[in-house]
Amino acid sequence: MRRKALGLAFAFFAWGSSALADGQASFLDSPPPLPAPRAPEPAREGDEYARKSWEAFPEAGFAAPFCRGASFGSGLCGDTGNGTVLGGGTVYRVSPYVGLGAVASFASFHLDAPPAASSFSRASFIGFVVRGYFSERGALDPYVETGLGRGAAEMGATNGGVDVRSESAGPAAMAGAGIDFWVAPYLELGPAFSYRWTWLTDVRTCAGGACSTASVADRGAVGSYASLTFVATLALGHEM
Repeated sequence: MRRKALGLAFAFFAWGSSALADGQASFLDSPPPLPAPRAPEPAREGDEYARKSWEAFPEAGFAAPFCRGASFGSGLCGDTGNGTVLGGGTVYRVSPYVGLGAVASFASFHLDAPPAASSFSRASFIGFVVRGYFSERGALDPYVETGLGRGAAEMGATNGGVDVRSESAGPAAMAGAGIDFWVAPYLELGPAFSYRWTWLTDVRTCAGGACSTASVADRGAVGSYASLTFVATLALGHEM
């Protein structure tokens, strides 16, 4: 048996030697197989939402006024109630975390007056803002903002043919916060809360054709207002 095994091994060796001598390469002489091609880079997920360099937004919501001065009466600040606010702005994001822009806000409040009287009460803010963002990607885009500008307040009532109006304006500041939800690669929707304060000193009041100027403490005026708005932001420009 042992003799047979040795004979078979010798025969196999002799066959391999003759194959090499005839120019036939064995599997040991063939080159190794080529490596498999590298897998492609994974595509960016849709919910990453890269930030864009420009943002433009309208906003609308509710506003609550805060009076300076303690005067009450027809056409005075103490009779001003809650109302609505409209506004908008543009912001340029210098980086995913910082934005500079301009905003405007116009609020209209309910003013208590006799049934026969027509009345109004309005306040506004126009200025520049700085925004700070908290994330550079993702479906949520929260931010805080602050700004400086010009604020104005105006109110009036007409009763018995007498038109009473008061106006005041001054430098103003604002602060706010919001959170946007990306619903498309170019569109964000979300709520925002803001507070705008105007430095008022004097109030000009006209009753009929007679006008006078009094301090804001004596006459009263809407010196600030808070707003809760719904914001639709259009994201434009290059990705960051």
